[in-house]
Amino acid sequence: MGQEHEQARIRDLLKDNPKGLTIEEVSKKLSLNRATAAKYLNSMMISGQAELRELGRAKIFYLSERLPMINMLSLSSELILILDRDLFIQEVNDAFLSFFLLTKDELKGKKIEHSGLAPYFSEEYRASLEQALEGTGTSHEVHFEIGDNDRYFRMKLIPLVFESGGRAAGMILEDISEMKRYQLELEEKIQERTTKLQTEVEQHKQAEDALRENDAVLQSMLDATPVGVALLVDRVFRKVNNSLCDMTGYSEKELTGKNTRIMYIDDAEYERIRRDLYKPMDYKGVRTLESRIQKKDGSIIDVMISLSPFDPRNTTSGVTVTVMDITERKRSEDALKRASHQVALLNSVTRHDILNKLTALRGYIGYMKRHERDETLTEIIRKEENIANLIEKLIIFTRDYKDVGVHPPDWIDITDTIRDVRESIELGIVSLKEKTDNLEIYTDPLIRKVFYNLVDNSLRHGGHVTEIRVTTREIDDHIVIIYEDNGIGIPLEEKEQIFDQEYGKNTGLGLFLVREILAITGMKISETGVPGKGARFEITVPKGSYRSIVS
Repeated sequence: MGQEHEQARIRDLLKDNPKGLTIEEVSKKLSLNRATAAKYLNSMMISGQAELRELGRAKIFYLSERLPMINMLSLSSELILILDRDLFIQEVNDAFLSFFLLTKDELKGKKIEHSGLAPYFSEEYRASLEQALEGTGTSHEVHFEIGDNDRYFRMKLIPLVFESGGRAAGMILEDISEMKRYQLELEEKIQERTTKLQTEVEQHKQAEDALRENDAVLQSMLDATPVGVALLVDRVFRKVNNSLCDMTGYSEKELTGKNTRIMYIDDAEYERIRRDLYKPMDYKGVRTLESRIQKKDGSIIDVMISLSPFDPRNTTSGVTVTVMDITERKRSEDALKRASHQVALLNSVTRHDILNKLTALRGYIGYMKRHERDETLTEIIRKEENIANLIEKLIIFTRDYKDVGVHPPDWIDITDTIRDVRESIELGIVSLKEKTDNLEIYTDPLIRKVFYNLVDNSLRHGGHVTEIRVTTREIDDHIVIIYEDNGIGIPLEEKEQIFDQEYGKNTGLGLFLVREILAITGMKISETGVPGKGARFEITVPKGSYRSIVS
């Protein structure tokens, strides 16, 4: 009771001081020992009741501001279940109930092994839930077939802490059915192709024996295959086709006779492939797994490797390996994951802001009803109009943001993008110049909105802007796109804040959106200009995400 009472006092104190307090301030105001105050504040932070930010050397504690758990659950399309330390079901979202054809009354308050979910979750999964309660999260791939609903999920079991400090476990089921079916289809196609190739190689081997190893015939067959193919003996390249050479940047001479270690990024990855792909087989078939290999120029690509031995019982007798470049597919998958994060961020930020503004608006309207039409009423109406304008801007931002990550990333011509912006915005006396050296970058198609918002920011807040320049510069293993104007610039203390969602003369949504769009494909933006000499934004494009247009 002592700790709960003191934490309640601390919560009341922090509520009265929304900007936060240091440990010393809490200790002094509540007449607590400093170590005791620190212990209670850290406990509240662990349980999610308080948050910490550092201001110089000072550590400032303030109350957390969060949406209720049930509201957050309803915003997610994933299947979510929350259990307490005794594995009694405490919360479940509608997506979970809909899939398992159950109601909340049938689950909430029941222990999972005594609920309608018991047939679907074995002792192994319940043991993993126990691990989550002890602080260790796990992940499993599961398959459920309920009636005509046949779906695959990635099940994450994660440790949680209730607001009261009690331990809990969360079960999140992420639907990977489409990806799994795509994977199975791809594996089937690879197996069909590899089986066919294996047959071709066997036929060729017979022809080789008959024609005393006619090397030219085998090489011709390999070169006719559009995916990378190699014949290995004891993990040494004996034959490679043109597609594998094109994919890796090595010539046939540079690969032939070399160990396959030449392609792997490090010894650990090479050993993983050796262990998982080359272990002895006691059945006929194809082994397939994903890996990352290093090209001759040092760049890294994602690949799918399939291996088929001539003799399944002895891989040292010779194997056929096919290598398929899946870098673009992996990029698209990663971009979609990032886009999912952006949507969650929108729900937690923009909706909260809109509700706050509407609450304020209703307050002014109620106040207006209690007054006659006089100067006070006129001022209230003006405030209402300002709030309505802010709400409109937030809704416009929601409209723009919903398109982030909807379309897969693609190679975009920066020169054409700048020219499109020039034609679609009223520049007046301002000149917009660009020198981007026929550059293409791999990015979200909304990259046009990035430059449009940067230009709009210069026109609105740049002061005496008369010139805007967009240039590029290559630095080590990446390039930088530089956007500059000759306006009043950005104050030093605001250089990072301008990208915050709640910051700025115009709510800051424009530059917030810029950073979110760029983040989808791993790009970063920072403001590096000198105050008083103009704004300067640097967009960092990582290696592999840019190329020059070949004319």
